[in-house]
Amino acid sequence: MTEPSAPEPSLGPLLRRLWRAIVRYRGMVAAMLLFGALEAAFTKLPLVLVKPLMFELGMQSDNAAAGVPPADDRVFSQFLDDFNRGFRAFAETLAGWLGGGFASMGMNVVLACAVVAVLCGLLGAVTIYFVQTISRFFAVRLVADLRVELAQHFLDLPLRFYGRQRMGEMISRVTNDTQVMQRSFELATDNIVVDPMMILGNLVIVAWAFPQAIWVLLVMVPLMAIPLYRQGRRVSRRSSKTLQAMGETTEALNQILTGIRTVKAFQLETVRLGEFEGSTRTFLERTRRMLRAKGLSMAQTFVGYQLGFAVLLVMLGYVVLVDGSIQFDDVAVLMMPLATTYQHVKRVTRAYHVLMESAGALRGIDAILAAPADPAARGGRPLPQVRGDIELRDVWFAYGEEPVLRGIDLKVAAGQTVALVGPSGSGKSTTLDLLLRFHDPQRGSILVDGVDLREVRLADFRAHTAVVSQQPFLFNTTIRENIAYGRPGATQAEIEAAARAANIHEFVVAQPQGYDTLVGERGSNLSGGQMQRLTIARAILRDPALLFLDEATSSLDSESEELVQRALDNLRRGRTSFVIAHRLSTIVSADIIVVLDRGRVVEQGSHADLLARNGAYRRMYELQAL
Repeated sequence: MTEPSAPEPSLGPLLRRLWRAIVRYRGMVAAMLLFGALEAAFTKLPLVLVKPLMFELGMQSDNAAAGVPPADDRVFSQFLDDFNRGFRAFAETLAGWLGGGFASMGMNVVLACAVVAVLCGLLGAVTIYFVQTISRFFAVRLVADLRVELAQHFLDLPLRFYGRQRMGEMISRVTNDTQVMQRSFELATDNIVVDPMMILGNLVIVAWAFPQAIWVLLVMVPLMAIPLYRQGRRVSRRSSKTLQAMGETTEALNQILTGIRTVKAFQLETVRLGEFEGSTRTFLERTRRMLRAKGLSMAQTFVGYQLGFAVLLVMLGYVVLVDGSIQFDDVAVLMMPLATTYQHVKRVTRAYHVLMESAGALRGIDAILAAPADPAARGGRPLPQVRGDIELRDVWFAYGEEPVLRGIDLKVAAGQTVALVGPSGSGKSTTLDLLLRFHDPQRGSILVDGVDLREVRLADFRAHTAVVSQQPFLFNTTIRENIAYGRPGATQAEIEAAARAANIHEFVVAQPQGYDTLVGERGSNLSGGQMQRLTIARAILRDPALLFLDEATSSLDSESEELVQRALDNLRRGRTSFVIAHRLSTIVSADIIVVLDRGRVVEQGSHADLLARNGAYRRMYELQAL
């Protein structure tokens, strides 16, 4: 089956993000470049020592074979260039510092080369330490900033965005894709900073020892780099597909874990495992193709290096054996940078490949970051106080083409309790979502204390609301912190008062660690009723003007429901409350009962009024009584 074509890969977005990070952390980058240059200098400087060392060793060997003593200064000066003469003077000075040195001048030169090599090793080790530490931390800092940006954007996105996404794929973006980028940057920052400087150092040494070869080396490096661009584009495209397959694999595993009870109850182990194995096979196949593109690039780079090296060998043979324009020590100096250039280019190649992998990973992340943030979260007039008067005027709303709410009208005075009832799909939860401004009406308006909800600052409005849902959610932390999320900064006395009002304090203090007891993942260490009463305590601590209860007791047993219902009665007292309930017996005391059907209000009034009308509400009530 042919895979869908991926967008043309581009390093542009990645380079722009890198540039912003470079500007932001310019001090760190400057230090990284400085120590990178020093590392290159201390690494290449010992190669230059090959020239005086090889000349001295060669001269001493020739003199010994001829049975003559080493040349004196007059004869020596006829064969040595300025560098060799200067280094010999340095060797003599160093020998004096060390207490006289050797009788043989050649051994003094060898000793000087050894001392310089040790010094370069020590100083190079220091620079390597700083380059590794700074460059790796820069890479981690960049990816950490990206994760924070993703987390912030997730919080700014509207709820409608999450209804169109698969949770496993989003988790994969935050974990797998950013992990790929972090590994890539950690590797790339080392090679991108240091190895180009190493190549430049090789070019300088070659130009000094054998100027004619510089043109061959200048051609050889681009020849090795040509496969980078060609195969790098494939690496980026295939990396995107690989990460997409990883996201699908993560989603398949997420479905198994979150639905494990259903999987076991309906004996779906084989089906779900087959889906997971299928997505894993796709991931492995796409990974194999990406690795083939990287391997082909490395192979082509090696061929380019060998071609250039062969040309240089022919040139060296000519100028040494035929032309005689360079000496043996110059050849020795030339061979060292040629031997290391391939390794530097190979590391740059690898850095380019991992950057292209990062470009593929960033494409998926940028797709999330490009999703428009919730416009309701920006702007608006201040709302310091909320009395609780609510009015819905001809409110229409649709998730797709078919309207879910069709012209809802409702007026609620501050402190009243409104119950929303009706069959599934009638629009009860959508009405609550609009009142919380998770969405905005597509027609009509919702007024809070006479002000259109779309005109007020969302943060100010939400500060006066609290929600208790059918499925209570607790964070994996202590009981104290879960309650305190209702109002960060609350005192222990206030937390305990809220817990008492929610009928949960006695249970908490009976635990070995009291309020420091961990609730577990999603409250797994507690029963459903205990979890619900903790969420009620959180809402009580918030002290909201507007309270929203979404079937808060529908999943509880009778004993738990009684405790929770008493806590809810405490919570609703003096607040404007909107309640969704399937058990009509729990809302008989509501001030207004609104009966919804297919997005319209078919009845509204008190419990007694609606029973007297002998309409839809009475039929629902009697059916439940039976």
